[in-house]
Amino acid sequence: MRAAALLGGLAAALLSAPALAHPHVLISQVVRFVASDGAFTHVEVEWRFDPMASELEIAAADDNRDGQLSPKEVKALAELAVGELKELGYLTWINTGDKDFRPKAPVFNARIANPAIFMPEDWAPTADMPGGPMPSGAGAKGAAPKDKHAKPRQGPRNLVYTLRYALPQPAKTVAVSVIDPEDFVRIELDKKAPWEIIGGDATCAVDKNNAAKSEYWPGNPFFADRVTCKLP
Repeated sequence: MRAAALLGGLAAALLSAPALAHPHVLISQVVRFVASDGAFTHVEVEWRFDPMASELEIAAADDNRDGQLSPKEVKALAELAVGELKELGYLTWINTGDKDFRPKAPVFNARIANPAIFMPEDWAPTADMPGGPMPSGAGAKGAAPKDKHAKPRQGPRNLVYTLRYALPQPAKTVAVSVIDPEDFVRIELDKKAPWEIIGGDATCAVDKNNAAKSEYWPGNPFFADRVTCKLP
């Protein structure tokens, strides 16, 4: 399968992390807390890959090049990405009491967000964006006429992973922290909407988890974002 050569999702990329600059991939994260009968039963972690990383993954995952991920394509991606992520504890820590713990295997889903819903603050399109290089002298007098049959340039997109974890038992308070200890992938909560509540009315707060950190460059630790939600 064509995807096998490039995919492995997030985790396969981590294997080559020490040889590369860090962080190399940016992810914007939203955590959804799912409640039923007055207690949390699940948490859902959504990862939105930056546009450049997304295009590499989409090229391998979207076999028929239709700009969407079919159930078959999602299944193929899940078999590779989730299997690899299992070896890394899914990069996720959950706390429903006194201690953080690694979750069990999630239900995985993926989609392509087009147009992009996550754009890093310092990111900007370049001449090498998917869709082909910008024609030399475009817009200038004497430039070659536009090809009426050429496909329109593809704007920035995000590959989006959703990982849904069942809690070991219902809980009134849940905290979620996600981090890549090698800092190859920088995962940070979405600044505008870091969490969502489904099925209840909770109070939530964001801080740093001082027990979950990456320190690829000695003396420069990066601590995981943590979101904690409490039901009345």
